[in-house]
Amino acid sequence: MNMGLITWIAIIIIILAIVGIGWQAFISGVFNGAKKLGIPIPTMKNITEKARQYISNISNSNSRK
Repeated sequence: MNMGLITWIAIIIIILAIVGIGWQAFISGVFNGAKKLGIPIPTMKNITEKARQYISNISNSNSRK
């Protein structure tokens, strides 16, 4: 139960960050952070593309209602 609450809070904070600073700035920050942590950039691009498609699908399905 407690872990679910923490997850929802994290999701809300991430969404607010994306809305507040813009999608491009958010992704740029994620790439810079990944580079500092040593995560391979192709892996990050794959994750980013999947997230972009997921968000696009959500926004498209909400606009059809």
